Amino acid sequence: MIITKEISLLDCGQQIKNGIQQFSARKDNNYLLLMCGIRTVLKINEKQYHMQPFTFLLCPFEENLFSIETQDSTAYRYMHIRVTDNYLRKLQENGMTLFEVHTLAQPLAVEEIWKILLPFMEKGNECSPEMGEHALRLLMCLLMEASDGTVSRAAEVPHYDKLTALRHRIYAHPAESWYIQDICDELGISRPYFHKLYLAAFGTTCTQDVIASRIAYSKKLLATTNHAIAKVSQQCGFETDVYFMRQFKRHVGMTPTAYRRVQSAGKKKN
Repeated sequence: MIITKEISLLDCGQQIKNGIQQFSARKDNNYLLLMCGIRTVLKINEKQYHMQPFTFLLCPFEENLFSIETQDSTAYRYMHIRVTDNYLRKLQENGMTLFEVHTLAQPLAVEEIWKILLPFMEKGNECSPEMGEHALRLLMCLLMEASDGTVSRAAEVPHYDKLTALRHRIYAHPAESWYIQDICDELGISRPYFHKLYLAAFGTTCTQDVIASRIAYSKKLLATTNHAIAKVSQQCGFETDVYFMRQFKRHVGMTPTAYRRVQSAGKKKN
């Protein structure tokens, strides 16, 4: 559990199988934050929500029990939180409406914060409380930034469905050659217009998403293989090793070699 003056993280995890998952409220001001990385449908307390890739929603416990049902093999992440009335007002003033789907602008950053928060739910963890508090605050800041434009409003962007499908393909196949002009030709629109639409729909650029998806894939390879840095760079679609290492350090805060060393040390510790 992570507790701050305004928000407390009571539980978090991931559901990867179809079926019904239930949550019980703990005292008052309990909320469930749900995040999806793929297109799916969630049935929450008998109401259906059509989730696009990289979206989230915040739901209050209207009763003591919260039920989420999925009918296919899907995956969503959940965070059971408790917030103060003042903090809830702050969230709403920044555009985070309840029971409304919002687009996640920086999925890679959220992925990193999630990895920090998850160990705090394990028994006997030795994580720094200060780190958990900072991570939780940062995550909420990112979500507030993303909630500035909801999916319902973003869906009004021309070609929104095609842009959403494109974004999902980018994160599913990061190593592909994602040339902006080819994408524009496929959509039948100009480059300036494409950049404008993509930014309006997701709060980030297509180029930034391509880099973020490749960094995420490179981290997986660094943690699970012994491939040389040059090979990892090539497998992830980067043009040169130098560019890969520069982008990796910029986004992760350390070099690929240092990241692999940290991951290896963590595995030995466990």
